[in-house]
Amino acid sequence: MRTEQGSRVSFLIEFRSSKLFVYTVINLAVFTDAYLYGLIIPVLPFALVERVKLHPDEVQRWIGVLLAAYGAGLIIGAPIAGWFADRTSSRRGPYLLGLIALAFSTLAFSLGQSTFVLFVGRLVQGGSSAAVHTVGMAILADTVGQAGMGPAMGFVGMSIALGVVLGPMLGGILYHRMGYFAVFGSAYALVGLDFVFRVFMITAKDEAPLKRLVEENHRDYGTISGNDSVSHTPISHDSFTGTTGSNSSSSLCSHSTSSSLDSTDSLDFLVAPGNILHTQKFSNTPRHPILVLLSAPRMLAALLGDFSQSMVLTGLESILPLRIKTMFHYNSMQVALIFLALSFGSFAGPATGRLSDRIGAKITVCFGFGTAAPVLILLRLIDHDSKEMVALLCSLTLLLGISLDMILIPSWSDASYTVDDIMRNEPGIFGTKGAYAQAFSLMNMAYATGSLIGPLLGGFLVENVGWNDLTLGTGIFCALCVVPCLFATGGKRRQGNEQATEDREEGTIALPVEN
Repeated sequence: MRTEQGSRVSFLIEFRSSKLFVYTVINLAVFTDAYLYGLIIPVLPFALVERVKLHPDEVQRWIGVLLAAYGAGLIIGAPIAGWFADRTSSRRGPYLLGLIALAFSTLAFSLGQSTFVLFVGRLVQGGSSAAVHTVGMAILADTVGQAGMGPAMGFVGMSIALGVVLGPMLGGILYHRMGYFAVFGSAYALVGLDFVFRVFMITAKDEAPLKRLVEENHRDYGTISGNDSVSHTPISHDSFTGTTGSNSSSSLCSHSTSSSLDSTDSLDFLVAPGNILHTQKFSNTPRHPILVLLSAPRMLAALLGDFSQSMVLTGLESILPLRIKTMFHYNSMQVALIFLALSFGSFAGPATGRLSDRIGAKITVCFGFGTAAPVLILLRLIDHDSKEMVALLCSLTLLLGISLDMILIPSWSDASYTVDDIMRNEPGIFGTKGAYAQAFSLMNMAYATGSLIGPLLGGFLVENVGWNDLTLGTGIFCALCVVPCLFATGGKRRQGNEQATEDREEGTIALPVEN
């Protein structure tokens, strides 16, 4: 009986830490976050007048403020979440705290009848989103490794798109058919389901200690064989073959490998594709990850792509619902349905991720900016109420959604590749904890800054310079973003033996690992 119990425990650990289950949890989390973010967007123009009792002339300003509050919460929460995720023994704690914050923000939005309560709710929701994306992407990087980040980010993008599509659509329909409180019934159910999945998940940092505990509890009962147990014996110099060139190199290899066994992030760069150990420029003094990352032009290009995509998207989210309502005289349900076209392009996320890995992030991001520019400028043609204008608006927003997706997904993947390449070229620079979470916290801060500036700037410009000049200026901005990305964004990545050959030619390989 004890043997069966141990087998069941081992199976549960393996299932809860499997790539498929971790994929599921991460994608459910980003879907929930995106769904709750978009749920209120088509409702705000109506709810601010009917529930908060604002004058119609104040509605546009407060829509911008509430959307910007989300960005402010992201800016505050992202560095905190990134620091804790890379410094704690488990990433699951910060991940669960983010969900608790999301539940609080949902409660505030469903019950609030003042702009202050709604502002606080949106601010807390931004902090929750920081935990979802910063910690969640770090967990994903721990799980799939360097080679899997492109396709994985594609599926994450598709989950976000699904949430962005269903949130506004269901929010508008439920508000129109059943009233304000009905909008949040699905939100509470989704938060509850998300909580169960996050609690059940075992991250890469949790898996080894749990397996070790099972091994200790059942060693005398034969539940785990020696082959199945998790080895925690440090890898010594005897584990390697070849010559090191000096005794100091030998001790360096032994020390750097053994000191990083418990860190998935560090092990990823010490043992690279082709089972090779890199010892180029080993750093005995770790530097602050944020400073290292911000000094890399490639990381700055990824941040620019993330910021620009966020600013353009959230700026339109603050303007389009009210413009559609006033120009076409639509109700909340019709506004939501028209608004969906902007998100449909994101369903090509997995294909975008694979395309970026195949041809390189540089080409994909530059093409995204290059196509977004004329599409934004052409939005100026939407100037009167007619069926032709509705069809043109849907077509242009669909193309814009695809273009923005081609900017976002490769930028996030390239941020993780930047961390990998820095650690490969200078092992030890980030210490034993790695820097995935802090890289993703920077990306979240860039996105947050865009989502803070976009609604405020968009609302200000549309009221002071008009729709035509706004779309023209935004299109020119996207065209200019092509230039830095063309020079700094990463190109096509070499894989496996191809990368190993390049490293040997550069002299960055010390020793091949013995099979």
